[in-house]
Amino acid sequence: MDERSDYSNRFVPYVNAYFQFFLFAGLTFQFILLYLIRTKSPASLDQLKYFLYNTSFIQILEILCGYFTQHRSLPNSTTFAVLANGPCRYFGSTVCFSGYHIFLGVTFCVALSISNTVFYRFLILRRRDITKRHLICIIIFSYIPGIFTMIIPFTDKWDFSVAINQTYLEHPTYGLSYYAPFPGFANINSTQFLSATAILAIGAYGIPLCSFLLTRSILKLIRAHSNMSTRTKTQAKTLVHGLACQTLIPLLCYIPIFSVYSYSQLNGKENIASEHLLMILTCLPALIDPFISFYFVVPYRNALLRVVTNRKEDEKTSTMAVASTVSIRQINAHIMP
Repeated sequence: MDERSDYSNRFVPYVNAYFQFFLFAGLTFQFILLYLIRTKSPASLDQLKYFLYNTSFIQILEILCGYFTQHRSLPNSTTFAVLANGPCRYFGSTVCFSGYHIFLGVTFCVALSISNTVFYRFLILRRRDITKRHLICIIIFSYIPGIFTMIIPFTDKWDFSVAINQTYLEHPTYGLSYYAPFPGFANINSTQFLSATAILAIGAYGIPLCSFLLTRSILKLIRAHSNMSTRTKTQAKTLVHGLACQTLIPLLCYIPIFSVYSYSQLNGKENIASEHLLMILTCLPALIDPFISFYFVVPYRNALLRVVTNRKEDEKTSTMAVASTVSIRQINAHIMP
């Protein structure tokens, strides 16, 4: 039995090491990005900066929440255990369970923050007059689903003993003492649990797919834009390709693991890897997204290259960097054909 228990926790040391790296590297890259947004953004990025700041700040919160809980999701037939292994354990099961719900809500907000940037680019290309007020409203409204997802579970009845007892009963080979005491849902058939799960499922599948379709529409509009020069179209496409990468990462991170996990839950089959990977892959975009901005936002790329190569910025590079990141609303008239 001891050997089986050790086998069930065989990934734990690696997951623990990963989250130490995740916290340090994730925060480091995000703060570098914030510095670049603040100091290296040309005036043409004034509107886009709202979305860059928003995504970076919410991803920092996601990194902190993920590290705080470091949870492993373990479904049962009628209950759901949250095996937390982060610093939240020092504060008790209730705090860990609360942190779990906050993490899910924040993750939803992260996904919407990325799609917001794509949506903004689409509106600009459609010649909509986007004001500062519009930008703020778009960002604020994107938080509503995530906040709603956070609040729903707090209206449910919390009875951790029911979840604990059933988890021990249905997973006798698991080394659960490593996580004890742990929180969980006492009834996965409750309205609150089903509602939150449905919203998360819509987000996991719908947000990346909608963002992907919007990105395709943006590229088609750029190709059909008669007032853009060839160079301008190429530069605009480069930035949109960065958005496409940001869209593709959630598509690859959310959909496969959520599908595997849902299958395991519905069929009652144990899948130790998916129990850990559900959280790891969910917050992985927060670790990768800064690199996309580093590369596809040319002023940021040039700034980093100057640091690495210890060279000064020349006037030509600076001009091209600004031009390549000019708002799509502006580039049809202000760049030479």
